[in-house]
Amino acid sequence: MKSKAFAAMALALGSLACAGTLFAHHGTNLYDMTKPVVVKGTITQFEWGNPHNQIFFDSTDDKGNVVHWVTSTEPPAVMSEKGWTRKSLKPGDQVTAYVFAAKNGAPVGNLQKVVFADGKELNGMGGPPGSTPPPDKPADKPAEKY
Repeated sequence: MKSKAFAAMALALGSLACAGTLFAHHGTNLYDMTKPVVVKGTITQFEWGNPHNQIFFDSTDDKGNVVHWVTSTEPPAVMSEKGWTRKSLKPGDQVTAYVFAAKNGAPVGNLQKVVFADGKELNGMGGPPGSTPPPDKPADKPAEKY
């Protein structure tokens, strides 16, 4: 009888421990989801994989310094439904990225969408209602908030 009670207690505690980890991983508390940022840059790497795709790109700040950005998207299965493939982005692609950036100012964030030089768009994670930046008003400067 004691072993059944112990097993039940261990299962309950294990479930609680996992739930906290899952909540922390999928939260957006690191990013300012109310203020999208527009960044023009060049793709340096695109990693297609779970749990999230990673997009690496370089931008130039107002002082001419190169800023290395890292953004994430939804998992590959979700992105495939949005028209993405593992070959959607290639090193050297010139893009305008719409990003929910880190609250602490680090060049990391959740990708909302990417727009290529020819105007082609790929949607990323989306965002809260009303947060989509106007597609006809990209920033003239990297990391400009609007």
